[in-house]
Amino acid sequence: MEPAELARRTLEATKERLAALDQRPTDEHVEVFDSLHQELTAVLGTLDQGTDGAR
Repeated sequence: MEPAELARRTLEATKERLAALDQRPTDEHVEVFDSLHQELTAVLGTLDQGTDGAR
């Protein structure tokens, strides 16, 4: 998958999961945040590997 497409899909999925928090009890939010953090970290690592190291 192209990096731009991976980033777009990740962003959309993240926004959907955050929007769904309104339907969940507050005490379940931490679980969602932790999961999103792990997923976003993995995706950013993948995207970072696709660059030449230039920033």
